[in-house]
Amino acid sequence: MAIRSSRAAPAAIPATSLSATQPASPPAPRRDLIARLGLVGLGSLEPVVLASLATRSPLLLIGSHGSGKSLLLERLAVALGLSWRHYNAALVNFDDLVGYPLPDERGQLRFVQTPASVWGAECVFIDEISRARLDVQNRLFPIIHERRVQGIALEALQHRWAAMNPPSGDDEEAAVYAGSHPLDLALADRFALQARVPDWRAFDAAEQEAVIRAAQTGPDPQAGASWAEALQATRDRLPMVQAQWAPSIARYVRLLAALLAEAGAVLSARRAGMLAANVAAVHAARLTGDPAAGIEDSAWIAALNSMPFAAAGGKLDDSKLLACHREAWRQAAARAEDPMSRILAERDPVARVKLAMAATGLPDGELTTIVTDALASCPDGRRHALAEWLFGGDQGEGGSLHRLSVVAAEAVAETVRDVACVQEIHEQVQPNGKRHRVWKHVQQRLGALASSALSHATDAAERQGNLLVAMFAAGRLQAEADVDLVLERYRATREELSGPDHATVAWGVAA
Repeated sequence: MAIRSSRAAPAAIPATSLSATQPASPPAPRRDLIARLGLVGLGSLEPVVLASLATRSPLLLIGSHGSGKSLLLERLAVALGLSWRHYNAALVNFDDLVGYPLPDERGQLRFVQTPASVWGAECVFIDEISRARLDVQNRLFPIIHERRVQGIALEALQHRWAAMNPPSGDDEEAAVYAGSHPLDLALADRFALQARVPDWRAFDAAEQEAVIRAAQTGPDPQAGASWAEALQATRDRLPMVQAQWAPSIARYVRLLAALLAEAGAVLSARRAGMLAANVAAVHAARLTGDPAAGIEDSAWIAALNSMPFAAAGGKLDDSKLLACHREAWRQAAARAEDPMSRILAERDPVARVKLAMAATGLPDGELTTIVTDALASCPDGRRHALAEWLFGGDQGEGGSLHRLSVVAAEAVAETVRDVACVQEIHEQVQPNGKRHRVWKHVQQRLGALASSALSHATDAAERQGNLLVAMFAAGRLQAEADVDLVLERYRATREELSGPDHATVAWGVAA
């Protein structure tokens, strides 16, 4: 089958040297504190661990066996001189935690303490928490969340730490950690900081050999003093960080939560509050080692180590989280009275592009980023109408492509080709198969479009026909309903873009 249209190919794309800027990768963290505990390759955890210590927030380490999770927490507790308890959640009984209940002379229960009971502990480390039975998880819950047991406050308890292997729901580790189960979501959501411990297989050769030799060296005798000094410095800086950055952090977290929700990763209100506190604490911890540490990098480290999904058996791709972080930070960084804030506050990507095109003096790099994001987020049909408008179609902003980077301009032109150029298909399909049924539906729409073109003497119908054939050839139409949906999006977006322009916004001047 062959379908033809009379639309000419787009003209050559004007070249430009401008491209969208991306936030720099976070600088390498200070690595001496954890190294002084005799551990190699775990320096990326330093600001997270310091943040947990400074705020006394529950910390969960997730990693493969032998990655140093337990050793890190044990050596840290010893270095800081904490009175601590280590429980294996797969084996612990409730009596191990609270002691043995016995009636006293008044007939009330009292607990006979043992060296392992939780009373008087300053730090509790619950190892293998993902292997605990559900009833044990329920009994651990108030200790982690409230620092209470049986309704009795644990006055001395400051730090609650836990460690686990990846849950069995993780595809890569399912065969290895069959006994490691996802945590109850409510329990997972009580750990403010949840850090993935690096696997030594990702280290370079020198680091791997240092890991092998680490058992022969042990911790630095001065490690405790170094940690205590860094911890105090973090606590001293934290109020200043909160005073300076609290409004911006709150706005960033609100935007990040909204973007993550659109991506299918919903944060609870509690988690949002924890994340905001973590951003400030991580930044205070990083300033301890580097007075020039940037707040955006601190926000990314906090976000990466604050998501509750892995512990509960879910997944959130790091690249998706990074994209949401960058967009949230970009929007949060814009002042409310800044025209860029007005542009970025627009949730609809097509309306955002239209508003950006109307902004006088908007830097070309910012425009490129907005256009690129819109093309990536818009579905078929809607994306094509936007690209056609940008390229200079019937109602377009003729001559706008010179403001975009070469890559962005080529992406616009490539999308426009789907509606502007002749499409030919030579394909054999199985009779009455799904693809054949979709093609028959495409043919029906092409016939209606051809009749419309003859009666109205317009090439709009031809462009829609080209679009349908291009989408079919690319395998983008999986059902008959997709055919009508693509056409509906294309027509609605063209109508939206042909409407009245947004009010012109002067760049750098309050709207």
